[in-house]
Amino acid sequence: MLQDRCRRIALSIYGRSYRSRITDQVARVFAVPDRPLRVVASEALEGGRGKEALYSTCHEATAEQVIRWYAIRWSVEVFFRDSKQCLGFEQPQGWSRKAVERTAPLAMLLHTLVVLWFAQEGHRLWQPPTHRWYPGKADPSFSDMLHTLRQAGVGPHVLAMAPSGRGSRKLARLLEHAVAMMA
Repeated sequence: MLQDRCRRIALSIYGRSYRSRITDQVARVFAVPDRPLRVVASEALEGGRGKEALYSTCHEATAEQVIRWYAIRWSVEVFFRDSKQCLGFEQPQGWSRKAVERTAPLAMLLHTLVVLWFAQEGHRLWQPPTHRWYPGKADPSFSDMLHTLRQAGVGPHVLAMAPSGRGSRKLARLLEHAVAMMA
């Protein structure tokens, strides 16, 4: 689709302005021929977005609307990924119907509580990591928020177990490192 003639547009999505070449058309899937789709092909003219192919079951939508809908949906997708990877929502061990029905709302509530805690308290405790491969990280991810919460909750209890006396400074550093790795 991008080899044909395309329109050039400027979109404001993800909090930035992007210039792209786009083209779109209505298509049909062989398995469901009576259900038209709006297919959009996009290529960023600047930045790292590259080529993308998007579709929507709302075939009356414009290409710009489809792209904006995907941009709006992105934060929801990140929420689901974080819940699965960081909170264990991906592999629930529920065997009864009620357990299965409680798992998703509980994971979503837990995610929300972590973010709220970080917004109120945890942001004061968070320190951006200093990795050579990621020198400019300024905003925390959900994983960073959860890491900070674990350190704040578990760290003081573990560090309180450090003995005093000869060699205690070395042991305290070892415990600090263990808490950091655990979180």
